[in-house]
Amino acid sequence: TMVQLFKSNNIEKVKLFDSNSSALMALAGSDIEVMVGIPNDLLGVITDAEAAQTWVQENVVRYMFMGGVNIKYVAVGNEPFLTTYND
Repeated sequence: TMVQLFKSNNIEKVKLFDSNSSALMALAGSDIEVMVGIPNDLLGVITDAEAAQTWVQENVVRYMFMGGVNIKYVAVGNEPFLTTYND
């Protein structure tokens, strides 16, 4: 499994560029530290506080149950080095 591969290579931290349910559920109980990214295409939507709270509830909090996913960080935007940012 993905978790076995990570652990066999001493990988203790991963970054997911979006909140993929299958990947998050696979990481449940592994104690691997996870950073979940909010994809760039959602940045305009989550500027609304209610939409942001809903996204966090559905994509972060729901996986943070006892024995769940060790989500430590949420990254805002998943492509920080696009050339359009440098214009």
